[in-house]
Amino acid sequence: MMPEDFIDHPEGGRFLQVFKSRATVVAPDGRSRSALTHIYFALGEGEVSRFHKVRSDEVWNLYRGSGLYLYTWDGSDAPPQRHELSDASGAYCHVVPAGMWQAAEPIGDSVMVGCSVGPGFEYEDFELMEPGSELAEQVESFDPAMSRFTTV
Repeated sequence: MMPEDFIDHPEGGRFLQVFKSRATVVAPDGRSRSALTHIYFALGEGEVSRFHKVRSDEVWNLYRGSGLYLYTWDGSDAPPQRHELSDASGAYCHVVPAGMWQAAEPIGDSVMVGCSVGPGFEYEDFELMEPGSELAEQVESFDPAMSRFTTV
């Protein structure tokens, strides 16, 4: 695996798919999906993963770097929660439930994580928060600095 093998992701950062199960499952909403997918996902210093959500559960695992701040938001009047994946926190993975908004940024310089999605990830199950949307404005109302996760 070389950095040049990674491709740009619409949410920001770069990724490389390393596994897609040949086994299929039927999700509760009737979608037929690969049972599991897994990617390596990299963010450089100053890069962020913009707020997005997927229709499946996603497990983030820290592999390299000082750590990652992972933000999750359920779309309610409560502000996003921040989860730290790092050696300092002693937490190396976090599960983001299906349909939950999520965004991320490296702690310090670059970071590489693994993201496992089950049922498996498909782009049609991916929603990126639109800049300037009502949702983006709501996130930014909690903390104006959150705009770094809602703009291009």
